[in-house]
Amino acid sequence: LASHSVDRVCASPGLHSGPEALLAIYAYAIQIYADFSAYSDIAIGVALLMGFKFPENFNAPYTALSITDFWRRWHMSLSRWLRDYLYIPLGGSKGGRLLTYRNLMLTMLLGGLWHGAAWRFMLWGGLHGLWLAAERAVVESRRARGLAPLPDTWWLRALKRLGTFHLVCFAWVFFRADSLNAAWAILGRVFTGWGTATTLLSPALLIALTVGLAAQYVPRGAVNRGLVGFSRLRPAFQGLVLAFTLMVIDALGPEGVAAFIYFQF
Repeated sequence: LASHSVDRVCASPGLHSGPEALLAIYAYAIQIYADFSAYSDIAIGVALLMGFKFPENFNAPYTALSITDFWRRWHMSLSRWLRDYLYIPLGGSKGGRLLTYRNLMLTMLLGGLWHGAAWRFMLWGGLHGLWLAAERAVVESRRARGLAPLPDTWWLRALKRLGTFHLVCFAWVFFRADSLNAAWAILGRVFTGWGTATTLLSPALLIALTVGLAAQYVPRGAVNRGLVGFSRLRPAFQGLVLAFTLMVIDALGPEGVAAFIYFQF
């Protein structure tokens, strides 16, 4: 996803087609999740070996029904830190509507600034702050008018998930791009580059993207049952499974050692 799509499009947006730019945006969403979630899992696993239990850090964030729900699922340790050390000290939701919206914006702007002193990180945080405030405003407006919550139907949940995912992907463009101009160039290609030749799309890339998204919807119970079943295998079979997994990783991974994205932060 990174070497065959994201890195190439971000390096030279103007040379790539609209479908390639759109695929790169989706690919980065999966890349940063897989990268950071795996980094967290490695830290949790190593800590367990030494007798420490770290909290879970990700919970299928791309199945979120809203931006508020997304931040309950994405980088949960950072979300709790922002809540406890920024949002609540600023006043939280105790100062009325306008102050609550201000506190949400300031918290997310500072959360963006934490990633780096750059306008693109500020814009990334600001977008999330704006969406969090807008969601809260809608909920409070409906409550003030005495309207009942929207019905919990499958199609409404699907629309919420689809909309939330695309809002998150839109903000990721500014997070990943090398500059604001590069971010706008990538977004511009999504809308204007559909007549350009497409060379980066491949079955392997589409499969990787599909699997990355589909994995978000695997029930937690199925994962736990799989872990229990694996632990009950004989050591020889466990070794075979792990060896096959490492071969697949080596075959599909980039050349050399790929540093974790969040090492730069």
